[in-house]
Amino acid sequence: MMSEKHRDTITTVLFDMYGTLVDIKTDEHRDDIFESLSRFLEYRQVYIPPGEFKELYFSHINQQLAKSRENHPEIDVALAFEDVLSHHGGAYNRYLAMITTQLYRSLCRERMKLFPDTFWTLNKFRKRYRLGIVSDSQRLFCKAELKALRIEDFFDVVVISSDYGFRKPDPRLFNIALTIFNVGASEAVYIGNNFETDAVGAKKAGFGLVGLIHQTDEDKMGYLVEHVPDFIAANLSEAFEMVTGDKKYVT
Repeated sequence: MMSEKHRDTITTVLFDMYGTLVDIKTDEHRDDIFESLSRFLEYRQVYIPPGEFKELYFSHINQQLAKSRENHPEIDVALAFEDVLSHHGGAYNRYLAMITTQLYRSLCRERMKLFPDTFWTLNKFRKRYRLGIVSDSQRLFCKAELKALRIEDFFDVVVISSDYGFRKPDPRLFNIALTIFNVGASEAVYIGNNFETDAVGAKKAGFGLVGLIHQTDEDKMGYLVEHVPDFIAANLSEAFEMVTGDKKYVT
C-alpha cells in the first residue's frame, strides 16, 4: 500500500481493457466462423471456400508476424483480410475488408460484458483522476466495443496496439499514453490482469503504481521479483480502495 504522500502525486489512472474492464471470451479458429464469412462474401461477388479462407487468413497473419522486427509484434487483422480478398477478388477494397473484419470479430465473440463493478468503479475513479486505456487490440474492434459497452466517455486517451505494430509489454505503448496525457510516469497508475504484459510493461515504463486484478493462485506463481506488482486486488472496486485509500466507497 502506498503512502498518503505518494497518493497525492497520482493524477492519472490507465487500464488494460480485456480481462480487466471487460469480461470476454473469443475463439478465432472455429470452422463455422469462416463458413459464415464465406457465405457473406458471396453477396459481394467474392467466392472463397471456407477451408481455403481460413488457411489463407492465418497464413497472412503468420506472414505479418514473421516480417515484423518488433520484439512483441502486433498484427493488423483488417490488412490480413484485405490481402485475402485481393487475392480472390482481384481488386483493392479496404471498406469490404473493414466490414469483414468486424463481422469476423462478432462471430468470434462467445461472451462480452462488463465485469459487475466496472461501471461503478470507473465512475468513482473518474471523479478523482484522468483515465485512459492501453490495450492489445485492433482499432476496428476496440473503439466499437467501448461504445457498445457504454464506457467510452470515461477515457480521455485510448492507446491501441494495432495502431503501432507492437504490443505490451513493450513500454513504448505505455509511454505513448503518458505523452498524450503530458504526465510523468511517477504520477500514473496502471491496472491490468496479466503479469507478463500489464505488470511487466508498466513497470518498465516507470509507472508510480502498478496493480493486478482477477488473479488466480497459479497466476501469482508466475510473478518475477523485478516486476512484481505493487498491489493485487480481487476486483476493480478493491483496486480503487488500494489506489485512493478511501474505504468508504468500496461496496
